[in-house]
Amino acid sequence: MSSEVLLVQGMSISISDGEVTELTPSPEPTWHVLDCVSREITYNGGTATENDVTTICSTAKEFRLGLQDSGTMSVTGHWKPGNAAHEEIKAAAADKLRRLIEVEFEDGSIFRALAYVSQRSWSAAVDGVVTATFNFRLTGATSEVAAT
Repeated sequence: MSSEVLLVQGMSISISDGEVTELTPSPEPTWHVLDCVSREITYNGGTATENDVTTICSTAKEFRLGLQDSGTMSVTGHWKPGNAAHEEIKAAAADKLRRLIEVEFEDGSIFRALAYVSQRSWSAAVDGVVTATFNFRLTGATSEVAAT
């Protein structure tokens, strides 16, 4: 039996052109692709609030989970002013409006999230290339659709 894995090569990450307020907008937005400037994508799922529901008759601490936090995503890669996706991220950081982020994996499964750009940064070192990091704060529910 072989291992079940997803390869990084063949995946794609895109950001919508302009504000999007729904995970499945109609019509589909225009997309800006980050593939050829991205090296790593990190999704950090958030945690649900732990609400203490312990009472006098409890024999130990008791909790109920509150709303789920969708977390954050960061994309690191190459800094390339003028790249359409970079320009959209710059616009999103300035206008503070939600964009739709879509990650399509090589098997065709799709992860979608509405996101705000929380930070843009770059770094340069001798004998290297200028690198970029884009941090996104995810908002609302996310969507994960398995390949068909």
